[in-house]
Amino acid sequence: MTTMALNNLWRYLQGLSLSASNQRWLGERLIEASAKHGAATEEYMKLEMLNSLFGAWNDSDGENIELATKEGRRV
Repeated sequence: MTTMALNNLWRYLQGLSLSASNQRWLGERLIEASAKHGAATEEYMKLEMLNSLFGAWNDSDGENIELATKEGRRV
């Protein structure tokens, strides 16, 4: 979101008559969503790093290696 959109969202939230428990609930949901997104992003970054170091494999590569191994060839 842009800064302007975030400011508009904040003004909207301030305009609501939320009790302290409602505010706490909303804050907890935002924190949970942020934590899930952060964990998914961290996992994605780890996979990207591993793929860059070792390369990405798919089933066809595995089949070629298995076939070559059975035939006694090096891949």
